[in-house]
Amino acid sequence: MLFYCNGVTMSLDQTVGQIFSWTLQLTSQKDYQELTYCFLGILAEIPWIDNAVAYEIYNHDRKKPGESSVFHERLFRRFPVDITRNDQDDNNNLANLLDQNADLNFSAPFETGLYSWVIFSIKGGSGPDRAIFLEGKFGLDGLDLLNNLRSAYRNLVILHDAKERDALTKLPNRQSLEARLLQVCELYRNYQAIDIKKEQSSWLAILDIDHFKRINDNFGHLYGDEVLLTFSQLMGKCFRYNDFLFRYGGEEFVVILNLINQDHAIAAFNRFREKVAKHIFPTVGQVTVSIGLMHLDSISMPTTQLDHADKALYHAKETGRNKVILYEDMHVIGHDKKRSDIELF
Repeated sequence: MLFYCNGVTMSLDQTVGQIFSWTLQLTSQKDYQELTYCFLGILAEIPWIDNAVAYEIYNHDRKKPGESSVFHERLFRRFPVDITRNDQDDNNNLANLLDQNADLNFSAPFETGLYSWVIFSIKGGSGPDRAIFLEGKFGLDGLDLLNNLRSAYRNLVILHDAKERDALTKLPNRQSLEARLLQVCELYRNYQAIDIKKEQSSWLAILDIDHFKRINDNFGHLYGDEVLLTFSQLMGKCFRYNDFLFRYGGEEFVVILNLINQDHAIAAFNRFREKVAKHIFPTVGQVTVSIGLMHLDSISMPTTQLDHADKALYHAKETGRNKVILYEDMHVIGHDKKRSDIELF
């Protein structure tokens, strides 16, 4: 049996078989990154689609300097993330086209009834909203097929978010960190010129809330969770959309700061440290944070890089807390103490 879809003659048997094949491909992916690569690859196989791009959408509430009113800002991050490119014009165009209240946005139709672009919204996960932007020639029958694919992809995104994101803060968890570290290191291997003299580098930091055990002991775990959530929200407001934030575990968080030199990286983390120290956390009051920082390179393994940042963090703990320590500045050999030797809390 044959039918027409967007002017393309297709066999129903082949189409059903293809859909089962696509479903098997999607459900066999181990994480969100591989799932989305797979989904974009499937869309590229469809003959009436010329271009397919995935985006992550971050909604931020921001306050303009000197004003009490809050305005809502949407930031679009293209998938896969390429920290070497500026997508601002592309993002502004997408923001103008996207109606965030609709699951489906599309262009005005041609005289033939076909549409030139379509945007599918992906909502409901614990991470950011997503959008799939498609260019080509789309009829209603083709849109119906794509909407079914979108629904399958959305359900899998929700499942991967539940596995790869922290339930409390909604930040990517420790499982997601290693994959992202490998991605950033691979990028610097491919674009070594951007790392000359560490002027456009990435920096890895482990952030640890000081005396967090005392917070739980004195106020209870409910208020401890409130501190963790507020802390993660402060991170989201202080760092840029092309930086990567993670909950590492317990009271520890990780930030990968991208395309910035050493002095500016240290200054950025000190600004965040000071912002945390000045913030009044509900019931708990003031809280401080210690930060261990290191330069990311394209050679070391992620475990080695995390270990270096960890050593810098615990040097910060040893020497008074509420400070930023750069691993490369640690000149004294005897700073490789194990965690059990240091009063962490």
